[in-house]
Amino acid sequence: MESQREDPCKKAGAEGRPCFPVSTTAGPVYSVRDSLAEALGKGGGRAPAGAPTVSEMSRYRPGSQTPIVGITFDPGCMAKSALKSLKGKNDVYYLYRLRDVHGERVALYDWKIDPSAFQGEVAFLGRFVGECDALAAYHHEELIHPPSPAPKPAPQPSPSAAPRAQ
Repeated sequence: MESQREDPCKKAGAEGRPCFPVSTTAGPVYSVRDSLAEALGKGGGRAPAGAPTVSEMSRYRPGSQTPIVGITFDPGCMAKSALKSLKGKNDVYYLYRLRDVHGERVALYDWKIDPSAFQGEVAFLGRFVGECDALAAYHHEELIHPPSPAPKPAPQPSPSAAPRAQ
């Protein structure tokens, strides 16, 4: 072992093989945690020359400086709902996601679907009181999951005009 440490190519030279001695030395140990702590400082803030925060950019942003929380009110929908209740009409709606031979789609009904009588998959998405809420949920669901087309049937060979010769 000592002779190999002194002349690492001695054995390879005796066998007629080329030798390329390599030595390793231990250097300083690097740590990602230490590097980040050095760059960010001990306070844990953002890095120098980093992106500004939302609060730092608020004075440069257009519009209101503080978020405004509001309540939406649609008088047309409220009047429609009040008129339906005065006439004694149903104002309860049921939202479903249906998958059958026509593809996958979202459907809004004013009655409950019997899943055992439906030929396909039925997923109940919610019950809504008021046409406006029901339509809003329907359009939202349609945006998230647009209707998929019906699966295409397998191609069939076209009948030939001439009979086959045997």
